[in-house]
Amino acid sequence: MEARAGMLAQLFERSMGLGAEWEVSDVWFEEKGDAPSELHIRVAHVRGRAVECPECGRRCGVYDTRERTWRHLDIWQYETIVHCAVPRADCPEHGVRTVRMPWEVRPNSHFTALFEAQVLAMALSGLTAVQIARVGIDDTACRRGQSYISVMVDLDGQRAIGVTEGRDRGAPERLAGELEAHGGSRLAIREVTRDMSEAYALGAADAFPEAIQTVDRFHVSQLFSRATDRVRCREARLSEEKGRLLRGTKYCWLKRPENLTERQAARKASLMGEHLLTARACAMSEAMRAVYARPDRESAGRELDRVVSWIMHSNVPEMKVVAGTVRKEREGILNWFSRNATNAILEGLNSVIQSIKRAARGFRNVEYFKTMIFLRLGRLDFSAQLAVSSATH
Repeated sequence: MEARAGMLAQLFERSMGLGAEWEVSDVWFEEKGDAPSELHIRVAHVRGRAVECPECGRRCGVYDTRERTWRHLDIWQYETIVHCAVPRADCPEHGVRTVRMPWEVRPNSHFTALFEAQVLAMALSGLTAVQIARVGIDDTACRRGQSYISVMVDLDGQRAIGVTEGRDRGAPERLAGELEAHGGSRLAIREVTRDMSEAYALGAADAFPEAIQTVDRFHVSQLFSRATDRVRCREARLSEEKGRLLRGTKYCWLKRPENLTERQAARKASLMGEHLLTARACAMSEAMRAVYARPDRESAGRELDRVVSWIMHSNVPEMKVVAGTVRKEREGILNWFSRNATNAILEGLNSVIQSIKRAARGFRNVEYFKTMIFLRLGRLDFSAQLAVSSATH
């Protein structure tokens, strides 16, 4: 190994904190035409050393190896690529498992931890949130159990602009603080869309004093659908006959009429004459959907009041609870007719957020999770950082 390559190998070993079971076995340069040369570093597992099972930490023998590469921080202005034949541990308890490399933050990443740290720092400095007037706030699971984050998006720009741990009353205030930390103004926000959480309602009123609050249409529909299904489950347990009638009918009641298959539509039609509470609850859900079909706020308000009154005088307790919530959120629901604002974009972003979590097999560090969300969903501007980076090479 030439002297220059040997110095780079030593620098890499020290920066990565490689243990006794790893060694830099080769370093070489590859020309890229007019572009700067690439530096390639091969790390090898020391023969005869045991490896650690990523599941239980037990020291095991090596089953086999799989070739992988990672992008690393530039070393001496050389674009640096790390190569390694990654061992797979032969664990007697968990079977064959790929060893976690010392430079990885998460499994199956194509970047070393130091490279990801640099990108994450750039991500946070690249987040700007100026001239935003409408935002949506929603929660999504962060870990298993009762662990959540609250996400705020720019409804017009369709990007994530704030993430905070928890879904309590203080969450909107923390999100407003993030907005202002990146050049936005809470006083410029004119509309906040949210679910029917009392914590969000109270918190948004404090955090965004100039904004009207719009209850997201999706969450209203979800509230009615879940209550309808609870009615179905309770009624199916009342008697063997009811259980037989309602068996396998869940989606007959939860789907929109136009989305039913021919078989589901026929089954639903046959059950409508059986005097079922579930059928009554389904009719109430469809009546609520009809409110959103009204042409303006005034007529929608009259229809909404009629639907709520009907439900409150019914004998379906699950739907009465829903009607009470709707009555409490009347103004927020009717605010939808002003600009038809919804959190539909948030629901789509939430699916991406969950895919980020699944790909990483969960995040112990919430701050890291937040930054990964900004990387994927923030539409960040890296032009300033790229200009600085180019000027230094």
